[in-house]
Amino acid sequence: MKVGFLNDDTMQGMGNYLGRLSQRQQVVASNLANIDTPGYRTQEVSFHATMQELLTDSPAPMRTTRPEHQAMTTVLFGASAPPVFEVNGLTQRPDGNNVDLDREMLKLGETSFGYSMIVQLLRVKFRTLASSINEGRMG
Repeated sequence: MKVGFLNDDTMQGMGNYLGRLSQRQQVVASNLANIDTPGYRTQEVSFHATMQELLTDSPAPMRTTRPEHQAMTTVLFGASAPPVFEVNGLTQRPDGNNVDLDREMLKLGETSFGYSMIVQLLRVKFRTLASSINEGRMG
């Protein structure tokens, strides 16, 4: 019997999201590393574009029981990484650099929060699996 616990939609979705968080963290780290580089322009991965790419209408949408329920979406697997783009409209220093330390630290905090959230969800999922295994033991 093949068990698809590790290959289910939730696990793959969480894996995709962790990949996007990793990409975002790399971009923020690059911005921080170049904070004193003349002419460097702040780069960003759009969180909203990332979520739009990861979420799509499900081929088999979840059934709603009441009209006020929102339409459900599911994770789209295999979505390509969103492009990194240059941020416009930031205050530029005389050397042409527009990296703002406070803004980048906020982005880093948001990314860390997202990572912690997904790790907690993974822990719950694995606890469920462990509980199922332990309850199924014959003693």
